[in-house]
This record gives sequence, C-alpha cells and structure tokens, in this order.
Amino acid sequence: MTIHDSNVREKLLQLGSQKRYNFTAEYARCGYKVTYRRGLDRDKLAPTIMFKNVKINNNLVTDHLWFNYTKGFAELGKLIVLVLMQELLAMRN
Repeated sequence: MTIHDSNVREKLLQLGSQKRYNFTAEYARCGYKVTYRRGLDRDKLAPTIMFKNVKINNNLVTDHLWFNYTKGFAELGKLIVLVLMQELLAMRN
C-alpha cells in the first residue's frame, strides 16, 4: 500500500477506538491549532505535533496524524525530523 492510496485512512478507521495499538511513525513537525472559545474575544493557540508514515507491523495505516502536544510528548525530549519512534497511542473519536 502506498501513501497515495485513497483507502489508507479507512484502514485507520477500521481499527476502532476500543483497543490500544502499537504504532510506529516518523516525527514530521510541530504546529499550532486555533481553539475556539465560545463567548470570549480571543481564541487560543494550542501546540500540536504531526507524525507521518504511521504503521502497525510495518503496514501503513495513514500517511499522517496530528496530535495535541501533550506533556507525554514533551517528556520524550527533543524530536528530530525523520527519527523513527514508537509510542502506544489510544485511538479516540
């Protein structure tokens, strides 16, 4: 399966959210997302982290995923582009 396969994300959806999986991925970059806060004048920026080539057992499940940059990711230390890393990630809707 290639990254350009249109059904790659469907494979990720089929995994569901009731079980934890062991993924491997490459760190790609960090960024920010706007979090909309109802009733307030200003929105807030929240840090995010992106991984690419997300796999299970060397089978590609999606070309990339964005996550909130949580304390758990911060505790991994400095991440370098193209360093292969492995984390247990809970799939949530």
